[in-house]
Amino acid sequence: MNALSKDIFELGVHEKLQLVEDLWDSISDEAMPPMSDEVYEELCRRAAWADANPGQAQSLEQIAQDLGVRL
Repeated sequence: MNALSKDIFELGVHEKLQLVEDLWDSISDEAMPPMSDEVYEELCRRAAWADANPGQAQSLEQIAQDLGVRL
């Protein structure tokens, strides 16, 4: 294990989350792969369903609870 990874493991939870956020923010939009047509169409389909069925979608909290995970 190198010194950098050892230092990372010694960080607290909030510090690790901040590091992840900083790393994510450092990735430019240009570096992200383009969204495929299939993914875009699926997102549009799901958004249209949510618009046509207000109040029927599950919240993120409900989904997490169903999966037995904590947010």
